[in-house]
Amino acid sequence: MQVRRPHLFRRHPRLEGRVAWVPLGDFPTPVSPMSRLGAHIGFPNLWVKRDDLSAQTYGGNKVRKLEFTLADARRRGRRTVITFGALGSNHVLATTVHGGRLGLSTVGMFVPQPVQEYLRTNVLCNQALGCQIEYVEGRAGLPARAAHVYLSKLLGGERPYFLWMGGSSTLGVIGYVEAGLEIGAQVEAGLMPEPAFAFVPAGTGGTMAGLVLGLALAGLRTRPVCVRVVERSLVNEHTVALLARRAHAYLSRIDPSLPELDVSAENVVMLHGQSGRQYARFTARGLEAVELAGELEGLHLEGTYSGKALAGMMAFLRASARRTTTALFIDTHNSAPLAPLMSGGPGPEDLPGPVREYFTRPIADVEP
Repeated sequence: MQVRRPHLFRRHPRLEGRVAWVPLGDFPTPVSPMSRLGAHIGFPNLWVKRDDLSAQTYGGNKVRKLEFTLADARRRGRRTVITFGALGSNHVLATTVHGGRLGLSTVGMFVPQPVQEYLRTNVLCNQALGCQIEYVEGRAGLPARAAHVYLSKLLGGERPYFLWMGGSSTLGVIGYVEAGLEIGAQVEAGLMPEPAFAFVPAGTGGTMAGLVLGLALAGLRTRPVCVRVVERSLVNEHTVALLARRAHAYLSRIDPSLPELDVSAENVVMLHGQSGRQYARFTARGLEAVELAGELEGLHLEGTYSGKALAGMMAFLRASARRTTTALFIDTHNSAPLAPLMSGGPGPEDLPGPVREYFTRPIADVEP
C-alpha cells in the first residue's frame, strides 16, 4: 500500500526527509455540510471537518501533531516521552496510544482539574496502556517532579523526549499547518466551498497557530477563529502568534522559498467568552452546544474543548452580518470508543492515592 505523502511535502519538497514525520492517522478527514445545525442558528452554509475521525483507535486533533513530534522522538533514538497535561488530558492519552504503536513509552506528568467522567475514563485507559502516571498537586511542582523522572530515566540508561502540554511544540504546530493545506486541497477539489471562517478550540494554542499558517500557505482567504477554553494567561493572541512565528521560522530555515507571512497577535482572532471560570469545568452554553451537535448532526462532542468551541462559533455566527458566507467547524474531539483501550486493565484501586480520589469525589458542577 502506498504511504500517504503530506501536502506540506508535496508543496515544499525540500522539507521532506528533513522534517521528521510518521503516518499515524487516516487523512484527509472528511468534510460535510451541517445543514440542520446551520438552519437552527440561521447560518445556512455551515460545514464540519471530521478530525474526530483522524484515527480508528484514538482520533482527534492530537494525531496530526503526534505525526511530527513522535517521529522526531523516534528519529532521535528516544524510547520514552515525558509529556504534560491536566489529569484528564486527551493529549497524554493520545501520546500513550500512538506512542505505543511506535514502541515508545509515555510518562504523563499530570496536574489537577475538576472531576469529570471523561477524566476517569482517560485515566483508566492510560493505566491500562502502561502510561507512567505522575500526579503533581500544582503547576509549581511540575519542574521538580519532571526533573526527578528525567534523571531517574537517565540513570537507567535512556534519555527521554520532552513534549509540552497539548503537543504544542514547534513540530506539533506543523501538524495543523498540514491540516490547513489539507483544507485547501479539499476546497480546490470542490469537496466544499472556501470557508470565510474556520473554528477551533484553543487550549495550548498549537492547533490554532498551525491553522493560521496552513490556511495562508494554502492560499485561502479563510479567517481562522479560536475559542479560548483555558485561562487567558495560558493562551491568548500573543502566545498563538509566537507559536506560529516559531513554526514558520523553523520551516523557512529548511526551505527558504517558503512564502513570508506576517503573523502578529493583531491577526489572531480569539473568542474569550466561553471558557467559564476554570479549565474543564463545563458550562451550560457548552453543554447545550454538545446536545445540539449530537441531536442535529450526530456529532459526539464534549464539554471541555469542542462543546465550548461550538458554542463560541454559534454565538459569533448569530451576530455576524455575513450570513451567506461559509463557515467551517473543525471537530477536534476523538469519537472512537475508548472501552477497548481499557479492556482488561486494572481498576481505580491500583492508581496512586491522589488520583484514586477522583473516582470517589462528585462530578464538578456545571456553570450557568
